[in-house]
Order: sequence, then C-alpha cells, then structure tokens
Amino acid sequence: EGMLNDLAVGSEQKSEFDARMEQQTDTKLSFGVQVLTIGHWPSYKAPEVALPPQMQKCMEVFKEWHDAKHQKRRLTWVHSLGNATVRATFGKKSYDLQVTTLQAIVLNSFNDGKTYGFNELKELLNLEDITLKPLLHSLSCGKHKIISKTPANNKINSTDKFCGNPKFSSNMRKIRIPVANVDSSHSKNRVEEDRSVAIEAAIVRIMKARKALSHQQLVAEVLSQLAFFKPQPRVIKKRIEALIDREYLERSAENSQQYNYLA
Repeated sequence: EGMLNDLAVGSEQKSEFDARMEQQTDTKLSFGVQVLTIGHWPSYKAPEVALPPQMQKCMEVFKEWHDAKHQKRRLTWVHSLGNATVRATFGKKSYDLQVTTLQAIVLNSFNDGKTYGFNELKELLNLEDITLKPLLHSLSCGKHKIISKTPANNKINSTDKFCGNPKFSSNMRKIRIPVANVDSSHSKNRVEEDRSVAIEAAIVRIMKARKALSHQQLVAEVLSQLAFFKPQPRVIKKRIEALIDREYLERSAENSQQYNYLA
C-alpha cells in the first residue's frame, strides 16, 4: 500500500511545486518529479549521468523545495525511470518525441550539430557502455532514426560516429521511441508488476478526485493518464477488481457499472 500512498501524495504536491517553478526559473521545460520511498519499491540502477544545465537547475529548485518540507529525507535521483517529450525540428517540420529521460539527455547532446564518437559521448555524458549502447541503438538503429550512425549497421561499437539526422522525416507528429531496459535484471514479469502498481495508483488518484465514476469513464481517464504505455482495458478492469477487494473502491448498490471511492 506504500506504493499507492507515494503516488497519491506526489499528485497532491505537484501543483504546489509547479507554482514554485514558475517563481524561481525561466526555463521552457515542463518538469515534474515523483518521489518514491525506498523500501516500498524495487531497487533500480541510478546512473550518474551528466545533465543539461536547464534540467540541473530544475532539479536544484525541486531539491530546495523538497528539503524545506522534509528535512529528514534524502533524495536520490533515478533518471533511468524518467520519461520526457522532446520537441524536435527537422527542416520545416516539428515532432514530439516520446522518450526516456536518458534518451532525451543523449538527444540534447546533438543540439549543436556536432558529430561525436562513441567514446566522446561516453565521456561527455558520464555513462557506461552498458547504459549508453541501448540508448544510441534506439535512436540510430530503430524504426525512427533520429540520429545518424557511421557505419550504418544495426550494432553499436566503440568506433562508431554519431550526429543528428538532417534527413529524418515521418508522417507522424508524435513518435514513441522505445529503448531496451537499461536494468537487465528486470524481467517481463517484473515490468508487468511495476505497471500494475502504476495503473492502481492512477485509478486511486482519479477516484479520490472524482468520488464516483462509471466503468467506461474510469477506464477512459486511466488510459488518458497512462498514455505512455497504454494498458489494455482488460488489465485496467483487473486492477479495479483488485482495489475493490482491498476496499479502496466499491461497486454502487444501484448500478454494478458504477464505482465509488472508499479509502
């Protein structure tokens, strides 16, 4: 239950932090943080990546705000769990790239138009081979080649060269670019377990705000909030049933397709 509490509290504090961000920064970034309690969640690798200055500034503002509210807590940033939407412009067309935080940091390196060798990027971003190779593979060898790689094959080697792909074009404006999981210890079952927690947290967050919703309305709102991995409606239904069993929700006595918030 600690996982659900973490996510519910994070949602409640978001608006307060957003107001602080507007006061203290002039960044164009839309920046949000989810604080998780160690012990409630699985352990994850936390690569010490070199961050762009704009992102570093946002993190400093959040840390200052968080430390003032929770003096006895210590923050550890796990960038491998984050996600981002990057606005990328190629010629006259712009695209919204839905990527992980680490992919976004790699993409930011190519804003200056430079060409980098693998080892140069490794040093610039302070990332190990095991972390950097899947990121570069997803951006230069997948369906959407945002980055050009020399030589043009499907394997990342330490002798490869990389630059932004000026010829990139797509019929889609929003493009999701998947990447192999940086933490190879995470099996498919582990991923499904983590997603189940996210789905339940979204359901609780929505129902806490709305108090009562029909099944179709609740499923639609969950899908809207979790668009990044698009859970199947049948999976959402299963998580709703689990929350009913644990007395977070109940079915309406008058209508079995209506849910009421309890917790």
